[in-house]
Amino acid sequence: MKRVIAALAGATMLMAAGVATAAEVKGAITAMNAGARTVTIGGVTYTFPANVDMAGLAAGQTVTLTFTTANNVNTVSKVTK
Repeated sequence: MKRVIAALAGATMLMAAGVATAAEVKGAITAMNAGARTVTIGGVTYTFPANVDMAGLAAGQTVTLTFTTANNVNTVSKVTK
């Protein structure tokens, strides 16, 4: 029985490792690259997909980003000014 429980726990951890969950960060934009569609906040780079508007963003502006992380890329799904 202990082996079955251990096997199920291990399988659950492996499946959960591939699941991206949404997180939020609030801070001032320290760098912005419109061509690459990225902003940097607190030394971390966040990428904006084509469906998320970057209009009106500028370095020094404080924003809240909702993002997911997959393959070491932080992809923004929502920005609040």
